[in-house]
Amino acid sequence: EEPQAAPTPREPEAAAPPARAPDEPQAPPCARDELEVAASAEPPPPRSRGMPKARAKKPEWHDEVVDQSCQVPRIVADISDMLEPTAEPVLVHVYDLGPQHAKYWRERLAHYSPFHVGVEVLCEEWSFGRGYGHGMAFVSSGAPGKNPEHTFRQTLSMGYSSLPPSQIKGYLDEMLDEYNENTFNLVLRNGHHFAEALLKKLGVGRMPPWLYVQDISAERVFLRVYNLGQTFITRWHNAAFKSYGAFHTGVEVYGKEWCFGASQDDESSVGWVEPGLCDQHHFRESLYMGSTKCTPDQVEKIIEDMGKEWTGTSYDMLTRNCHNFSAALCARLGVSQPPPWVNELASTLAEKPSAT
Repeated sequence: EEPQAAPTPREPEAAAPPARAPDEPQAPPCARDELEVAASAEPPPPRSRGMPKARAKKPEWHDEVVDQSCQVPRIVADISDMLEPTAEPVLVHVYDLGPQHAKYWRERLAHYSPFHVGVEVLCEEWSFGRGYGHGMAFVSSGAPGKNPEHTFRQTLSMGYSSLPPSQIKGYLDEMLDEYNENTFNLVLRNGHHFAEALLKKLGVGRMPPWLYVQDISAERVFLRVYNLGQTFITRWHNAAFKSYGAFHTGVEVYGKEWCFGASQDDESSVGWVEPGLCDQHHFRESLYMGSTKCTPDQVEKIIEDMGKEWTGTSYDMLTRNCHNFSAALCARLGVSQPPPWVNELASTLAEKPSAT
């Protein structure tokens, strides 16, 4: 007989998995595979105490794909398509004429207003005048209160226009053609006339007369009115009860705002700040008091004389305060008196002298 070949050794069968408890849930096949892979992987290295856990790197914004249906659409508004009436606020921004402009007109011996004005509507400021760089007159627009060639002074509220934005834009387009280098005239057709014409088309109030006075020999005097202190409560109270509001005032003349306050010294308590920039109070508005014929030297002499009388120890919150000083200074300058409402609260609280 031929010798039989030796049988090939069989590989040992894998051990059967341990029996599963009856109440143990069976993982689905895909999860079971993940568990097996995780069990066979090497354990992570030990982490030192105090060492933060490693975090997965977040995808960059440009790696994320956002469904277009979830994106916010970009909306571009065309004013010419806005035909419905609105209530657009209209403001006039007043500037002190820039020094280069003032020099230009002085050299030509021309009578001019020391102010430049611009009308704000539809969130843009529109003005007409001769630019200093190229010397051409044209209508320009820009950010409200940010004219780079002039020094901002104050803002006047003219009311609200009920015209549709499309109609306002139409008026502005017409005035771009009407007001140009060929039609400009320093006396008869200047920036003030452009602003007045635009205000009339918008159906709002007129600019105050003092903006038109071209007699630069007379200095304009303004009453700067502040909400007393810097708290929101005072501003809210003054807005609700103007007749009995708590205010602070100073008189502006020749670029300085003069005011009076309390102190412990028996010396002059009269001082000045930049107009509208008193840091102890919240600026509210400017009121035109008129024009004075006093020269700068005469004003300084008036302030010096009043300082001897208006000392720090003479201050009284109800009967001798900043408003009383403002009224006295306006009288010395020969202009109008401050309106009663700025000092009405103190006047009401002041004790009346008893009859003897």
